[in-house]
Amino acid sequence: MPRFTKTLRVPYGPAECFQLVSGIEKYPDFIRWITALRVSEQRTVSPGVEECLGEVVVGFKGFAERFSTRVTADEPARRVTAALVRGPFRKLFAEWRITESVAGASDVSLEINYEFRNPVIGFLAAANHDMAVDRILAAFLAEARRRYGGRSTASAPE
Repeated sequence: MPRFTKTLRVPYGPAECFQLVSGIEKYPDFIRWITALRVSEQRTVSPGVEECLGEVVVGFKGFAERFSTRVTADEPARRVTAALVRGPFRKLFAEWRITESVAGASDVSLEINYEFRNPVIGFLAAANHDMAVDRILAAFLAEARRRYGGRSTASAPE
């Protein structure tokens, strides 16, 4: 199963980063290829831990796919995870980790593990994965700048 991890240092605090990453209902506002997203089955798991079902439609150059994930936002751990419920994947797991860095900045890590059912789509996705992850992180950074202002330059994804 392909596994990819990227980390970006951003000039925003962990609380701001967590708010941005955990607010999945806003993703279509700033991630161009998410054409629709519906949040349902919201519940509190424990203090500071929320869970929901996210049903997503992704579109790119005439290609559209629908999938659902169980999203867990764990504020005390500063972690947001998404696990496959149904869709075109055999396996899908994504995890955002936010750690406090220096001078009020944060390190935001995105790890994605996935495997498509269709091997051709899987091959195409693997060939473009680094670009896709970089675009996801860039979209989140642009949205953070829009919401919280430009404080200083963020580092490139690692």
